[in-house]
Amino acid sequence: MAAMSTTAVVPVSPRSAGGEDASLSLVDKSLETRVNLTRPPDSDNELIKVAALHGAPGMLAVMRARKDYGWFVVLCLRAIEVCIGPRTGKLPVLEACDPVAFSMQMLEMEMIDEIFQVMKDYEHVKDVQRAGLAIVQTLITNDTDWRDEVARKGGVGLLCEIAKQRRNSPNVLCQVMTCISYLAAEDYIEVMLCQHNALEHVVYVLGQYPKNKELAMCAALALLNLTVCEPHIEELMDKDSITPVLEVYDAHPSNVDLIVVLCGIFANFSVKHEVQHVLVREGLFPRLRDAMLLDPGNVVLQVACLKALVNYSTSADFYMKMEQEGIPTLVGQVMVDHPHDPGVQRYGNYYLGQHTSCPIL
Repeated sequence: MAAMSTTAVVPVSPRSAGGEDASLSLVDKSLETRVNLTRPPDSDNELIKVAALHGAPGMLAVMRARKDYGWFVVLCLRAIEVCIGPRTGKLPVLEACDPVAFSMQMLEMEMIDEIFQVMKDYEHVKDVQRAGLAIVQTLITNDTDWRDEVARKGGVGLLCEIAKQRRNSPNVLCQVMTCISYLAAEDYIEVMLCQHNALEHVVYVLGQYPKNKELAMCAALALLNLTVCEPHIEELMDKDSITPVLEVYDAHPSNVDLIVVLCGIFANFSVKHEVQHVLVREGLFPRLRDAMLLDPGNVVLQVACLKALVNYSTSADFYMKMEQEGIPTLVGQVMVDHPHDPGVQRYGNYYLGQHTSCPIL
């Protein structure tokens, strides 16, 4: 082994190997025009044309006929995703395909059954799961009917199972967290998700990948919607799973968009006195002070901070701690800086004691 490490390798040029007239080339020019048949670009994926021209029924028939081939299933799922997704103008064939009509056909045919089945059959193939998750994410983003359909067809359990299987795959986890965040926006699905241990998976992501900005945002949005229900906050408290949110804040102290979401979580947490004490002990108030100072002109950020603080203002002990951080002064300054913003004035008044109680945030 030592002899190998000390032996020099002298590269031989095509000219020296074949003489002056040699035409040998080290680069195969045909590689530039070859297409990977199992992972072609969208422009070369013929199944996109099939889906666009024949709709969901045609695509379903094709996928059922060749679902024994994993690579073919991936191409089918990608074709479906493209047909229901936003138009970029790069594929002229999509002009004949209405994404809303396509998704309605899928809903009427209960096509999600077939998609979930291939995701289960090919649970060992990451590309199949990623393609299936992309479809689910697109369908449930703005459509409550599809959220109901995904939940009714067993999508909640499938998402949580994938989160368990793919704990070491940030890209897949990001897709799962995004899907959970949209589904949890529906109250009854929020309960279903927690019955399948969704909270455990979300907290795992926050604790394991706090520095991954995109994944942290997806998981934070999921936790925001999963903690609307008070029993779920109690569950987190019982499992000592409150502090990972603070760790995410510390990893991204200048990310305004993420801090707005985290403040929403802090506001949800603040309805439980036990959680209040944990967060204050771990340094919540200095963090919220820094958040308010991060961008004083950002009304959305300031309202989010006020919501996170308002339930603490009813405790004399907590109020004294906030005074030590100069928070009451900051609240007053925000109200002066944004006199016409109803959110700032409303929650600022609650904080300063102008109303006797604050309703649900």
